[in-house]
Amino acid sequence: MNNVRNTLRQRAIKAAKKLENTEIIDGIELIYFRIESETYAIEAGVVSEVHKYKEPTPVPFTPAYIQGVFHMRGNFVSLVNLKIFLGIPEQNEKVATLCILFLSDENMEFGVAVDEVIEQKRVSKKEIQTLTAGFDLPRADLILGVMENGVIVLDGKKLLADPTMIVHK
Repeated sequence: MNNVRNTLRQRAIKAAKKLENTEIIDGIELIYFRIESETYAIEAGVVSEVHKYKEPTPVPFTPAYIQGVFHMRGNFVSLVNLKIFLGIPEQNEKVATLCILFLSDENMEFGVAVDEVIEQKRVSKKEIQTLTAGFDLPRADLILGVMENGVIVLDGKKLLADPTMIVHK
């Protein structure tokens, strides 16, 4: 009886490893966060850090979505208000912004203000559905897709490469 149990256990372990490897190959690591009452996600690979919100120093004559800058490890980093940048309408109740997600790649770095960071989780790429023509979302060009549970997945690489993030004047 013990021999049968051991054999079944070994088969279960092998089957579980195959499933884990398939999910890793096909998966994407996401950081989930909230803005107003909506849940969003972005690829974890573009998020370098998460910090508690601190008030930035305002910079005059910048676009409305630039909340300001702050000093971080010898550099000045812009803070972007995603609500304004993505065209998310303000709701009646005032929600406190609690976190800053720092996004970076080899060319760009900035922080985005979010109301709450929820979790980091790996999901299958199959769970992210591309937007269809029926969706009328502002800045749809920056959206990777939508999950069945309504989470909007932002394309972090496109967000970092967006030319409007560079303020020349």
